[in-house]
Amino acid sequence: MAMIEVIRKDHGKWLVTKLETEHTHMVALPDKVRPRADRSMISPNSALNSSEPNGFNNLKNFNRGIRINPFGEGGEAQGLLEYLKRMQAENPAFFYAIQVDNNNGVTNVFWADAKSRMSYQYFGDALTFDTTYKKTKYMMPFATFRGINHHLQFVTFGCALLMDETKGSYVWLFETWLAAMGGRHPVSIFTDRDKAMEGAISRIFPKTRHCFCKWHILSRCKHKLCDSYIKYPMLRTELKECINASETIEEFETRWEYILDKYNLWDNAWLQSLYEIRHRWASVYQKDLLFPELSSSQRPESLNKFFKRNFNTKTSLLLFISKFDQAMSSQYEKEAQEDLATIYVKPPLKTPSPIERQAADIYTNAVFEKFQEEFVESLGYYVEKIEHGSVSKYNVMKEDDNRKSYIVSFSDYDKMTSCNCCKFERCGILCRHILRVFFVVGVRVLPEAYVLKRWTRNALKNIVLEERVTEPGLSFQEYLVAWYNDLCLDAIKFGMEGAVSSETYKVAKLALQKSFNEVIAAKNTQKKGQQNLQRFARLQKMQYKVPLPKLQPKKAFAPRVTQHNEEDGSGRNAKDNALSGFE
Repeated sequence: MAMIEVIRKDHGKWLVTKLETEHTHMVALPDKVRPRADRSMISPNSALNSSEPNGFNNLKNFNRGIRINPFGEGGEAQGLLEYLKRMQAENPAFFYAIQVDNNNGVTNVFWADAKSRMSYQYFGDALTFDTTYKKTKYMMPFATFRGINHHLQFVTFGCALLMDETKGSYVWLFETWLAAMGGRHPVSIFTDRDKAMEGAISRIFPKTRHCFCKWHILSRCKHKLCDSYIKYPMLRTELKECINASETIEEFETRWEYILDKYNLWDNAWLQSLYEIRHRWASVYQKDLLFPELSSSQRPESLNKFFKRNFNTKTSLLLFISKFDQAMSSQYEKEAQEDLATIYVKPPLKTPSPIERQAADIYTNAVFEKFQEEFVESLGYYVEKIEHGSVSKYNVMKEDDNRKSYIVSFSDYDKMTSCNCCKFERCGILCRHILRVFFVVGVRVLPEAYVLKRWTRNALKNIVLEERVTEPGLSFQEYLVAWYNDLCLDAIKFGMEGAVSSETYKVAKLALQKSFNEVIAAKNTQKKGQQNLQRFARLQKMQYKVPLPKLQPKKAFAPRVTQHNEEDGSGRNAKDNALSGFE
C-alpha cells in the first residue's frame, strides 16, 4: 500500500495530498535513492521542492516497486474493451466485468467464456485459484480459476487481470466470478498463501474450505530454505517425502520432527510458520476433503511454460490475450479428442473380473487407467478379518511387505465400506484395499454409491436445471441480473445437448420455440394484470378526488295530525298535510 499522491494546484504548483511509507518488503536507504524528477517543472517556491528536507529524499524508495498499469495512459484499455465486447457479441454467454477507479481508469478485469461457465457447473466441486503467473513482482498478476474435468485435464473457469493484490481487488474479483458462475459456491478452494487473499475468501466464500496449494508450499521452500538446501543436500528430498509420502498424521509429525532434529531447524521461522498451518496444506489433514487430483503434479506444466514464454514486459496485453485464447482453444480441442477416444476406443482389460469390465464401461479412459492400476495392485494384498458383526472390519496388508496395514470396514446389509487410507474421500475412486475386500466378500459389481458421476462418461449429461437460490436483501435490479445469469447458464446446457445432430437440433429448436411462446404469453398475462391493477388504482384515486354532494338541511316535522277523510280548507286531506312535513 506504499504510495504518494501529488495534485497540481494553481500557478503550476504541486501539492502532496497523500503519503503512505509502510512497505511489506525491504527498501533502500534514503541516501541511496536517486529520484527521477523533471526539475524544470518544479520551481524553488512551489509546494513540492526536492531540495527541502521533507522532499523526495525523505520518501523511502518512492520510485521503486511501482507496478506499471497497462490500462493507464498510453495503455491498451480501449483495445481490451473492444475485444471483450466483440467476444460477447459473438457469444452472448461470454461474461466480462471491468472495475474502474475514481477517475474512471480501468483497474481490474475479469472474463469467462461460455465453455468455462459451463464446465464449472459439472466440475466446480474443487477450485484452484492462482495468481503466480508473473515473472516479476512489478508485473500485473494474471489470475486463473481452474479445476479438473472427467479426463483428468485442467479446465479454466475464468481469468482476470489485477492491478494489485489487495483485499479489495480480491473481494471484487470473487464477487464478480461468483455472479458469472450462477452464485454456486465451491466446496473447496486451493490458493497460494496470501493474507489479502485469505481475508477476501473468508468474506465471499464463508462456507468454502480454504486450503493452501502444496505445490506452492514446496516451491517457496526453495527460496526460504535455499541456504539450508545448499548446506544439507538431502534436506529437500526428505522434506518432500515427509509432505508427499506420509499416509497418517502420526507419520507426518514423526517425519517432520525427525527432519528438524537431524538438521537442527527447530528455530527456523519459515518451517515453524508452515507447521502452525499444516492442516491447511498437508494432505494427511485433508483426507475428508474431495480434491479430484489423481496425478502427482498439482500444476499444469504446459500452461506454466506458456506463461513463462508469453507473459513478460515485452509482450503487449492484447497480443498476450490473443495467445491465451489460442491456448484455451487448444485445451478445448484436446478435451474433444478425449471425448471421442472415450466413445470409440475401448481400453484393454488385464483381468476377467466383472468389476474391471464394469469400470471400463462407466469411467472415461483416463480415469479407468487410474482405477485399473488400483484394481491390479489389489491382487497383491491379503485380507484378515479382525472384527465380526453387522459391520465387519478387515486388516489388509501387502503380500511382500506387512509393515503397513490398512483397516477396511464393510457392511453386509447395504454394501457400504470405508478405508483409513481415505482415497475415495480424497480422489473419488476406490482404493486397492477396499477392492481386495470386495473380492473376498464376494462383491462382483461396483456399488452405485462409489461411482462418482464427475469421473464417468456421462458426466456432462442429465443435468437438472435447478432454480438458483438468491441471497436475501438484494435490490430488484440485482435480482434481474441474477435471474439473467442463471437462465444464460441453462441456455448453454440446452445448446450443448441440442447441437449434437440435425435431429436433436430440430427437436431442440421446436422445444425452444414452444418455451419461448409460453414465456411471452406469461409475460403478456402479467403485463395485463399490472395494467388492470394500475387502472383500478387510478379509478380509486379519481373517486377520492370527486366532491360529494352537499346534504340539504332537514325541515322540522309537522305536528301529529289525526287521519280524516274530510278535506281541509286548502283542498287537501289530512294525510297530505302530514306528508308535507317531509318536503
